[in-house]
Amino acid sequence: MQTMPQWSDLQHFLAIARGGSLSAAARTLKVDQTTVGRRLNVLERELGARLFDRTPSGFRPTAVALRILPAAEAVEAEALRVERLASGEDLRPSGPVTVTATDSFLVYNVLPWLAGFRERHPEIELHLLAGYEALSLVRREADVAIRLMRPQEPSLRARKVAAIGIVPFASQDYLARMGPVRFDAGLQGHTVVGYAQDSRRWPESKWLDVHAARATVAVRLTSILGLLQAAREGLGVTLLPASFGHHYPELVPLRDVLPELERTVWLVFHEDLANNARVRAVVDFLAETIGAQGERLAKAPARPRRARARKPARSAR
Repeated sequence: MQTMPQWSDLQHFLAIARGGSLSAAARTLKVDQTTVGRRLNVLERELGARLFDRTPSGFRPTAVALRILPAAEAVEAEALRVERLASGEDLRPSGPVTVTATDSFLVYNVLPWLAGFRERHPEIELHLLAGYEALSLVRREADVAIRLMRPQEPSLRARKVAAIGIVPFASQDYLARMGPVRFDAGLQGHTVVGYAQDSRRWPESKWLDVHAARATVAVRLTSILGLLQAAREGLGVTLLPASFGHHYPELVPLRDVLPELERTVWLVFHEDLANNARVRAVVDFLAETIGAQGERLAKAPARPRRARARKPARSAR
């Protein structure tokens, strides 16, 4: 008689299937690669079937693995639900809470206010995960997410807290060197700081492709912090959140906020954690903190007025 697979072994199986390698699965599960390989061998022995073909490009699921994958995911969903329900009734505002957001948002819109949160809730340990990948709240990869798109999963709750305006910026040094910027001319004669790899799918990148079609690309980057620093260094025109204009006076807004690129900030968490005291404390803090920054997030500083040319003095007759 076959032994019933252990949930821990199925966890390792799912991590390999999703990551495509032992090393990727080890990073996901926060264990060493040897442990992942050992748990896979145990599961294959218990099932009496090979689950992955070991290829030079990684671990490829066999037909057997593809058949059991939906069942393993169903087991995972129920196990995580048990965990969330147990955690969701925790009435103590203490323990770890994992929050995920982009690096720039955490650095400029969360970290400066964390000292106040620590004073209120010294027993809550915040784990801040910075990145552009949408971590799964259903799989407990994070407890709270700060997202710029409303989630579609019915089990997730979303709280709208602010709007982010997007503005084209250039540094004062760049403008002094290159002259006035004209978007109606496609930024001919100018350089832009563009988006690279996956970020080229972002609406901001597509806007630059259209409105700066005649510009030269100075550099492409994948992160908002990189775009910000490149603009501050005078490398060219780029699109940035409006709030950066308040942080760095050397950045000059070239147009008003672009309404077609406005983003909404959502606080997202799983419905099973709605009664968890520490998660609720973090969500309330973030809503209060981000909401208080609403004006600076939505609008850039006033654009500088161009000095009017003086009329030449009339010569005396």
